[in-house]
Amino acid sequence: MNSMTRRTLLMSAATVGVGTVAACTRSQPSNSGEATARSGRFGVGTYNTQEVADELRYIEENIRPRPRTDAKRVLITGSTGGIGQLAAAYLLARGHSVVAHARNEQRAADVRRDLPAVEDVVIGDLLNLDQTRALATQINELPRFDVIIHNAGEYGIANSQILNANSLSPYLLTSLVNSPADALVYLTSDLHLGGDLELDELRGDGAHITYDDSKLHMATLAIAVARRRPDIRVNAVAPGWVPTKMGFHNGPYAPDDLRAGYMTQVWLAEGTEAARQITGNFLFHQKPETQVHPAVHDPRAQDDLLAAYAQRTGVSLT
Repeated sequence: MNSMTRRTLLMSAATVGVGTVAACTRSQPSNSGEATARSGRFGVGTYNTQEVADELRYIEENIRPRPRTDAKRVLITGSTGGIGQLAAAYLLARGHSVVAHARNEQRAADVRRDLPAVEDVVIGDLLNLDQTRALATQINELPRFDVIIHNAGEYGIANSQILNANSLSPYLLTSLVNSPADALVYLTSDLHLGGDLELDELRGDGAHITYDDSKLHMATLAIAVARRRPDIRVNAVAPGWVPTKMGFHNGPYAPDDLRAGYMTQVWLAEGTEAARQITGNFLFHQKPETQVHPAVHDPRAQDDLLAAYAQRTGVSLT
């Protein structure tokens, strides 16, 4: 599917309220061990679709390690399901060290069962900014990472919660967590094109912040961080509309390729070939996206966003 057709579908979906994939989403029931046990390994019907489970099995059966000298330490937020879990599984199979992130103990147990090779699991619900700050402390107690992938995200919840999970929490983690040695990756969406920075809302209660706005925040934050931290590679990635729980939020239809939806993150994390040279870009399937909201690459808009974040959180990005 070409990018125009893909974007047309996504923008139409925004109009009618269909979910699109940007990372992971809250599954129901969120803390029921009984329901998770019934869903079996990989949580089909609980936190993953059959398509994601099949891809996880493909990775287990087919992906082999790289030379150990190339191994990276990678943290992936929201890595207990969907494309975050797929990226984690692929990197583990390639011989990298991965720390997963879960919103609670039950989801941490799920990912330890699904991906037993994970180095560790850090826990914190990004809907709660106090938990996000505590999560940053947990992460800083671990050895420095080579790569951090800000994958976690929510859809179909209250706007103020969208703001916390999809915008304020990634900003706080970026500001409070020790910068990785090599790369930062931020998951966004084509739906950022329908968003606005809404800086007054960001400084306030966020009652009118939409999913589209939050994805514009993520893309703009990524390019702002690339300016502020020229010693590492920083990029925004739109994974497409793929068949995860978020992608199927309002019905079982998602037109984009699931594997391509997580392989850009893997490619950037491994940092080989052309990925070693890429920073300050908005990417779709390992290529720069040409149709991007003007705010994303506007230094003044970036600085205004960072100032609003600092005012709202009391934390400045350095």
